[in-house]
Amino acid sequence: MTLEDGDNRQVLAEAWTGFTDALRELGLDALESAPTDADRADALRFVLRQLAYREEQFLEYPRGQKPELFLPESPTRKLFADCPDTIYHQFNVVPTGVYRIRGTRGASPYISFTAYRSGITDRVVADLHDGELDIADDGTFTLTVGGPDPGSNWLDLGDDAAFVIIREYTHDRSGGVTATFHVEQLEPELGHRPELDARQLVDFLGIVGPGLRWVNEATVRLSAQLRQRPNQMNEAAAELVSEMAGTPHNHYQLCYVRLAPGEALELELDPPPCRYWSVHLNNWWLESPEYRDGQSVCINDAHAEREPDGRVRILVGPDDPGSGNWLDTKGRTETILLARYLLPENELPPIVTRLVSV
Repeated sequence: MTLEDGDNRQVLAEAWTGFTDALRELGLDALESAPTDADRADALRFVLRQLAYREEQFLEYPRGQKPELFLPESPTRKLFADCPDTIYHQFNVVPTGVYRIRGTRGASPYISFTAYRSGITDRVVADLHDGELDIADDGTFTLTVGGPDPGSNWLDLGDDAAFVIIREYTHDRSGGVTATFHVEQLEPELGHRPELDARQLVDFLGIVGPGLRWVNEATVRLSAQLRQRPNQMNEAAAELVSEMAGTPHNHYQLCYVRLAPGEALELELDPPPCRYWSVHLNNWWLESPEYRDGQSVCINDAHAEREPDGRVRILVGPDDPGSGNWLDTKGRTETILLARYLLPENELPPIVTRLVSV
């Protein structure tokens, strides 16, 4: 039976059965790949979080309809080592469209606009950060997205962009003066968005399973690689940053932490001048831990306590040292660290790691 036959019940039922079968296998595979009990509980939540994101991305805010900003990552939805200090916005685009973003700069150390293509390699189409924007004296700006280059404040969509992500790195996401953004479509002219139809839902159910599987497998592959070299910092290769839709302005380093009872991992770093830097915790699924109630899961350049020589020492473990910089693993003896530097002005000294007794 096809959708053109008039009764869509069977076609929808077949699509739903295929999707739920794939979702069942995905959840079971996620449970098998997680190394600890805590990571297994996180596994099923991770699948549900990604499903919620894909439903919004493809059904609630589809390409070709009125663009609206939504949150691809948030305090309750995380992906590919989200930063607790970052506010993420996304809107979907078609390459032939022309869009306008109006906003206010705010006081955060960095904002950027990145156009991405679909696929898993060479994902960045174009990128622009606030230092490359003309911003008025009152902090307002207008950015054209797509179409011909107007000469300034323009983000190219090329011939295959699928979505734009806006990143705002903050020092205080709840109490600081954050930026504002509003997006509208200039071309082509849009009418009312259509109602959901069976074909759209069948198409979504057909692609969402493979999409979720790719995200899970990419995440597990990286975490498993890091686990083979515990307690050592690793540079993130450019292809990894592209695959995981990172920003090209960031320099990333990752470390799998494995602790015995009574141990903590000490980090020593000497950050160069940059727009922003931080070190934060992630679970096996590269999700930041819960931070909404002030948990100590992220140390950034504004809040880090420094040694007299400017160096920073961070202790990672389940036991509060009582002073200094501490990342609280909440009883976990295995976790993942991510260090990031935004637009560093000098070469990055290595981060020294050592296990210490506590």
